[in-house]
Amino acid sequence: MAKISVNKLAELLVTSNPSRRRKIVQDQKYPSTSVVARYRLAQAPIAAFLRGGRDPQVINTAIATLRAPFDGTEWTLDDRWNTADALERFLEVADSLPSSKDEKYTQGDTSAPKLNIAGVDVSVRPDLLIKFTNRGAEYTGAVKFHFIKNPDSALTHAGSEYVSVLMHRWLEEFGPDGSKPSHAHCICIDVFRGSMVTAPKSTTRRMTEVTAACEEVAARWQVL
Repeated sequence: MAKISVNKLAELLVTSNPSRRRKIVQDQKYPSTSVVARYRLAQAPIAAFLRGGRDPQVINTAIATLRAPFDGTEWTLDDRWNTADALERFLEVADSLPSSKDEKYTQGDTSAPKLNIAGVDVSVRPDLLIKFTNRGAEYTGAVKFHFIKNPDSALTHAGSEYVSVLMHRWLEEFGPDGSKPSHAHCICIDVFRGSMVTAPKSTTRRMTEVTAACEEVAARWQVL
């Protein structure tokens, strides 16, 4: 079955270059076996920071650990320093994350179920989940980070909005029973640009566009 990550689907949706669109699908179908995900070491300190009263020392300690002398490959050392840079930038936007309704943050599941849209498995996998109660009703939100230093690979505002919309859709399907997804708490964060984009209140048009993009992915998948 065709598959694509939520960030790459968002990039496909905002990219008009035919060659780039084809390359996105090709890379999803034939991923490099040598590629290891960067910035994995950022997830745990961010989650601990948000669960533990937002003490910046939690992040600063992680930064110091990442930058401490370490024997490893050039790739590993580079990833540790870039992750430390990302954590520094995260602290600059952390105060903008919701904190006024006693929100409880938990780390997302790395094996979260996928959305199936037009025959394509879309890996949304929120990095964080947010739960809170408002006027007796239970609500849930989700946060997805985009850790890319290169501005050429940054998500545009429109791309970030698609990611937020897909997180809202994911919560509708896989969120906790009895909890309603909150548009304002479905948040895509481009860490290195300090951008924070929430899902719009109406998602119908964007989901129609997402479906069309997934139909394109499914069609290309068959011929690549």
